[in-house]
Amino acid sequence: MKLATAVVAVLASLVAGCGISSTRPHGVGPPASGVPQVGTVPDRARLFFVSSDGVQAVSRPTDTSLDPGQAVAVLLKGPTETERRQGFSTALADVAGRVGVDTGDGTVTFTLPLDAGRMPVEGIHQLTCTAANARVPGGRPVADVDINFRELGKLGVWGPLHCNIAGYYAQPEGARSPGHFSG
Repeated sequence: MKLATAVVAVLASLVAGCGISSTRPHGVGPPASGVPQVGTVPDRARLFFVSSDGVQAVSRPTDTSLDPGQAVAVLLKGPTETERRQGFSTALADVAGRVGVDTGDGTVTFTLPLDAGRMPVEGIHQLTCTAANARVPGGRPVADVDINFRELGKLGVWGPLHCNIAGYYAQPEGARSPGHFSG
């Protein structure tokens, strides 16, 4: 008889809903939110350096969010000692300190001291994605920021290039090599 009572008690607890109450849900805080918009987190800069796996993003602490000119100035100083030990390098040694950066609404234009066609493709990639991931005026998403290149003292620009969310850049449709500027 005791066994039958025990079985009935277990079955009754299972039928009762396994401990799920009949009350309404309770709020426990604000709704989940996504990843912050690039350029709005004031203590990180996303810089792009060369590694054995290609060009990759490195997150670097900063005191404030950086505009493209500030981000590129940090990029042109090269990887830190820790980043070098992790295998990061730069393809921008030939232009360090000599890149002009102009911004507009959703655009960044680089003025280079040499023909962009003489720059390694990794260097173009580093500049493109570092600038697009900075605080560009106009608030466009990273992939929609137009990046253009101009040779110092020459008319015309090459671009626009874009950096996608994965950190890759794409040449504009029908674009010629960087050494051929339009304008």
